Amino acid sequence: MAELAVPIPMTPRTFYPVAALPQNKTKMETIGKKYYNEIKLAETLTNVPGAIILSIIFTESAGNPSIVSSAGAVGLMQLKPQTGNDVIHLENKSKRLTAPEIELLKKHLGARVNGPLKQQYLSHKIKENNYTGNVMTRADLQKPELNILLGAMLIGILIDQHNEQGVLRLDKALVRYNQGYFFKPGTGTVEQVLDRVKGRSKEAYSYIIKVVGKNGLLETQSMV
Repeated sequence: MAELAVPIPMTPRTFYPVAALPQNKTKMETIGKKYYNEIKLAETLTNVPGAIILSIIFTESAGNPSIVSSAGAVGLMQLKPQTGNDVIHLENKSKRLTAPEIELLKKHLGARVNGPLKQQYLSHKIKENNYTGNVMTRADLQKPELNILLGAMLIGILIDQHNEQGVLRLDKALVRYNQGYFFKPGTGTVEQVLDRVKGRSKEAYSYIIKVVGKNGLLETQSMV
């Protein structure tokens, strides 16, 4: 699968012990094989490397397409219906949305895709009397192809926003994927961001080092 052309700063901090690496690698290989076509398609359409997409799927759902969290996040990449709407809106607003992406969205949503395409603001900023509600349902987000595409679109938007002077601050993109679009990771090195995030959310802190830490998911996928 594709690799990013820019470096990703990693951290020596660990979440997974060495003993967990073989099991993690086997599980990711299983998920990667099961959803290879969907991950590859999302990678092709969004330019987000499949290794990052797979890392998020592993972290968010362990490959369970039907899982629904207590907060209402759904499926492989754990998205809420409102988030699904907003991702389409943001992709369109940032001029990242392509004809093939629209075609795939229409495959799953039909004419309902026009709702977020016409949306002028993110959902939380829309006044009730002007907002008809989410066009996306939990059932929609339990479709692996749609869920993976939307998750890849979201992390792709965040990656674009955190490509800092030719270096991808994936730590910042990941914590915003986990904590919400408006989460502010702040400035500084990866270690400084980790210290700041740890003081605000241990879940968010763990989320970063699960992926970009020593023995993390990106490193594990590169194991021979």
